[in-house]
Amino acid sequence: MAETDGGSPTKIARGLLEARLILITGKGGTGKTTFASALALLAALRGKRVLLLEIDSQRPALTPVFGVAPTYEPQQIRDNLEIANLTWQEALQSFLASLVPSRRIVRLILSNRMVGRFLDFTPGSREIVTLSVLGDRVGDYDLVIADLPASGHAFSLLDITRSAMGLFRSGPVRHRAEELRELLTSPTTRMVLVSLPEEMVVNETIETYQKLDRYELISRPPVVFLNRATLPTFTDEERTLLGRLCNSELSPLADEFVRAGRWEDELEQATAASQARLLETLPEPPLLVPPAPPGGIPREVVGSVATHLGRLVGISRRELRWE
Repeated sequence: MAETDGGSPTKIARGLLEARLILITGKGGTGKTTFASALALLAALRGKRVLLLEIDSQRPALTPVFGVAPTYEPQQIRDNLEIANLTWQEALQSFLASLVPSRRIVRLILSNRMVGRFLDFTPGSREIVTLSVLGDRVGDYDLVIADLPASGHAFSLLDITRSAMGLFRSGPVRHRAEELRELLTSPTTRMVLVSLPEEMVVNETIETYQKLDRYELISRPPVVFLNRATLPTFTDEERTLLGRLCNSELSPLADEFVRAGRWEDELEQATAASQARLLETLPEPPLLVPPAPPGGIPREVVGSVATHLGRLVGISRRELRWE
């Protein structure tokens, strides 16, 4: 069971930025790339040398955020902040170079079509290679933030350490799996789960946490961001009044205002229900993050989230200089 630290949203957010490795996942569409980018910006502003990377993305989500397509080799895009895309072929070459001292032999392995097909179709080969190279990057930076695939694939990526240790009793793969397992369960590694105030998404968030905990892939509770959360503004009396007005004959303008109020109330209740559900299961309370301004422009959405989280860690909007 992952041990809880306890604390306020400010303490949880500040503690997160003290990590050496942050792994971020969630159901597709929850905004995990947004939070990965926002945390990277904030950590860089606090003076940490940060690497933000995607995992073998064919259409990198970081491109519309930073205006630069990430490559395998890290690129600096702001003070203290570099981005990269951990692509498969380049990762495989790095992994083989760490096992085989001869570059010539590595080139021969990579040029062999049968070996390539074997690696492409052998279960777990991509995961162990990817996770191994990710682990190597951690030693080069103050903080590495990995924007992992959606939660199901992310769990498979991390759980390869357990599978590899079960398959290999000795040898370099077994040794590497043990090192990676140690990295994942290190107190300086933190898991972040991004959720939404929707029943299916909350359920997947809880299931992901339970699997990570059951298979001992984390030693500390994950930080859960409840994204697009609508904070409560209506009193019980106002909610009752809205209900009465819905059953009354109103002018078109008044009816539009009442329908807008009911819609806002439904969002508030969905957030409250999701928060309560997460509190029942998770060791730490979720951190609620309000919706970004309309428009959906990735750079602006990241700026909105970074501004909100920046308040928790003592970084002002002016210091962020993002918009």
